[in-house]
Amino acid sequence: MNNFDENLDKAVESYEKNFDKVANTVDKVATGVNRLRIGCITLFVNLFFAAFCLWGAYAASVSWKLQTAGEVTTGTVTRLEESKTSEGYCCLYTPVVEFQANGQTYSFENGSASDSVDYTVGSDVNVRYDPANPNTAQIDNVIERWLFPVLIIPSMIFAALITNFFSFRAWRRGDDSLYE
Repeated sequence: MNNFDENLDKAVESYEKNFDKVANTVDKVATGVNRLRIGCITLFVNLFFAAFCLWGAYAASVSWKLQTAGEVTTGTVTRLEESKTSEGYCCLYTPVVEFQANGQTYSFENGSASDSVDYTVGSDVNVRYDPANPNTAQIDNVIERWLFPVLIIPSMIFAALITNFFSFRAWRRGDDSLYE
């Protein structure tokens, strides 16, 4: 019986050691999976921010090109495009402007919509257009041309910095959540 108790004690001790090894391995795998999850989330969020920064940079490059090489002419608001807000409420108004360049008539929908009617049908507006490609045109208003790039680029960079700070902190700590 004494020999049986010793063998039982050895078996229990061996079982506990193996169980501890398995538990440690499971913890390491769980930490690795969590770090991979945090890394993937961070990557996709940064790609989202980068896409908006690129959109802002494109808008800034178009505005810069029109500012430096564009010509100014007079256009006429031909209609107001009505659309719903992202929440489904009515109404946002976007002016559609027609102007003449190189003996041809061009029309464009302004890039900014407003819930107030800033332009009226039939009113004259200054249009800044690219003489090489008159289809690239904007209402000649500094705020309308530069507001989007000036707001979106810094805000996306700031959001990316904050997200990366918390993601890196969670990754280093091995936290289950990014914002603990």
